[in-house]
Amino acid sequence: AEEPPLEGGALAAEASESAPSSAGAQGAGLATRQRRRARPLTFDKEVLLFRSTVDIQEVSEMARQRCQIGAALGAGGFTALLFAVSSFVPPPALVALLGGALANSYIVLVITQRLIRSLASRHVDRMLLLPMPAGEAEKDEPRVEEQGEFASLLYSAATVEERLLATAELRLKVRSGLADRWLTLVDLPEELQDGGRFASALGEGATEGEVAERPAPFSDLCGRLGLLHVNLDAGSFGDQALLVAILASDKIPVDERVEPRPDAGAALALPPGAPVPGPLLGDLTLGDVEQAAPMVSKEPPAESIRRLGRRARLGGASVFVAGLAFLAGEGARDVDGVAALEELEPADLSG
Repeated sequence: AEEPPLEGGALAAEASESAPSSAGAQGAGLATRQRRRARPLTFDKEVLLFRSTVDIQEVSEMARQRCQIGAALGAGGFTALLFAVSSFVPPPALVALLGGALANSYIVLVITQRLIRSLASRHVDRMLLLPMPAGEAEKDEPRVEEQGEFASLLYSAATVEERLLATAELRLKVRSGLADRWLTLVDLPEELQDGGRFASALGEGATEGEVAERPAPFSDLCGRLGLLHVNLDAGSFGDQALLVAILASDKIPVDERVEPRPDAGAALALPPGAPVPGPLLGDLTLGDVEQAAPMVSKEPPAESIRRLGRRARLGGASVFVAGLAFLAGEGARDVDGVAALEELEPADLSG
């Protein structure tokens, strides 16, 4: 008995349906990404994607205490300096020194505190995937049984990135050191896709024109701007592959809401009614990314906060030591301004 022929025609037909025609691909150019058949991601409960092992509250509080110590040491150093020179320095110079002391305290206590909060707002403590709205999962779910065996095989072979690309929207909750942020990731609207992301990638660096006004993708906001910094080296994962795919996604954030963290410590707590510092992610454009990306540090926010605290303490200690040294030097002089050591005989020095 002859074996039945393979269903090559059916397989070829299914394959031809999954790939765009050459004419369509040529017309779309680089702006069209070829999508393989994939089942959209669905979630009926919260999914923990990432939890940081760095306690940003503790790091910020330690930096705040170091800033306070640095400010106190700096104030002591300036006080010693003013006391040492008050007898012979004219009053305008004393006023200038006093202004320098106040400016130093303001920078260490106020400006540095603002920097700590700004950096803590970039640190991602936790990232959650929220359940999809009722009806969305059924609407996006493909009917595999009606599309043949080959389509079912393609669905099962799809990667996480392909399934994410086939998902219409994702709802996220991101907890940073300063605030809780709710947002939805969606595909770029079709009217903005022609000549969009891939065409702009060829001329990256342009900050003007129609392309520059388009919404920035989530991958640029997290990667190039670091507005949401996920330290993959210091955290635990619920689904690392999905987390990495989301961080590299070209979807754009919409329906964004930000609220201060209710459990923020003293170093990061905002005054009642004060807005959360920083822009909304959905308000940023490709032009904003191109302008700001060269100035963004790649250092994790927690390390930057630690460095600020160490600098403040070291700077205050340096001013304090300098002030005491100047005071000791002036105290070693007699009424004629001559160092007291110069009046000692060599025999006195030898003991």
